[in-house]
Amino acid sequence: MKKIFTLIVMLAATLGMQAQDTWTVAGQKAILGVDWAPSDATNDMTSTDDVNFTLTKTGMMVKAGNYGYKVVKNHAWDEAYPADNAVLPIAEDGEYTIVFSFNATTHDVDAQATKTGAYVGPSTSDWFVAGAKELLGVEWSADAEENKMTTEDGKIYKLVKTGVALNVETPYPFKFVQNGSWLGNMGEGALGDTGMGGNFELYVDAPGIYTVTFTANEETMIGTVSAVKTGDAEFGEKTWTICGEKDLCGSDWNPEDTSNDMEKVDEGVFELTRANVELKAKDYSYKVAANHSWGESYGNESGQNQVLTVTADGTYDVTFSFIVATKTLDAGYETTGIEAVTVKIKPSAAIYNLQGQRIDQNYRGIAIMDGRKVVMK
Repeated sequence: MKKIFTLIVMLAATLGMQAQDTWTVAGQKAILGVDWAPSDATNDMTSTDDVNFTLTKTGMMVKAGNYGYKVVKNHAWDEAYPADNAVLPIAEDGEYTIVFSFNATTHDVDAQATKTGAYVGPSTSDWFVAGAKELLGVEWSADAEENKMTTEDGKIYKLVKTGVALNVETPYPFKFVQNGSWLGNMGEGALGDTGMGGNFELYVDAPGIYTVTFTANEETMIGTVSAVKTGDAEFGEKTWTICGEKDLCGSDWNPEDTSNDMEKVDEGVFELTRANVELKAKDYSYKVAANHSWGESYGNESGQNQVLTVTADGTYDVTFSFIVATKTLDAGYETTGIEAVTVKIKPSAAIYNLQGQRIDQNYRGIAIMDGRKVVMK
């Protein structure tokens, strides 16, 4: 009997150990050694009470600026805190010891940086090109070896990509990234104090196979790109996929999630309905992406994320619609099991049919107003 009791105690202890969660800090390379890598066990936090966790990074060479980070659960993005990135401000260039802290109960995160010495930068820079998967083979990787640029004088850097299939009227975004860190990146527009610019975008005049040459000048911080067609290529109709917040889309900002592929309902019109979605009364962000990549994506008219506003907690059927010609993306929701919600139409309201076309108040049937389906009688 004593042996059986001992085995039960050992089994309970083993199960308790297996159930313990791992908390990891993921963020910018300058403060963590790797760039936004939730699976990197070297940045796992430790704890003595399974509530308060810490991670200490020593000898980190950090330039002045603001650095983003999160704390993730069990090496995955499914649960990460805070919802928006936490920011560690660094006032001046230097060598730092950085202590990250996290409370597993309250989900509070913090980081404190102590300067321990002078900044010593790399003897030469490494420059990479990061951007759309169709253009560079990998999706927005700041330090992919296959996209590392070469230099002969330490000033002018170059990368040549051959056999790249590019389509007409499609934007292919990219940036130049210094030393594998997003803080030192060069995009289009003024760099400013943080070295940040908007994305460059490459367009081609005809579909085909291209040789693409990227050039970056470290002294002037000017980047260029050119594309020379070397062969023909045929492209089928694009696949359009909804991606956004996990509660709304089932996966977290994942353009490769085929379960969110939209269905063609008319020429140039695509729809997706996600049934029985449990939503809170809040705003949810989303976009539509082409061909399972961030290379081409659309949100609202300003190019930012589109937003669906839910006015009450509940379980809903959510219908997304996208018009290719006008790049109009919209969504509406209805309570599960109810055809639509009948509301009084405001005289100034913008109203759309299910194809995303603007309609007036004389329309009869199901329409979309203020992001939700309504019945117009």
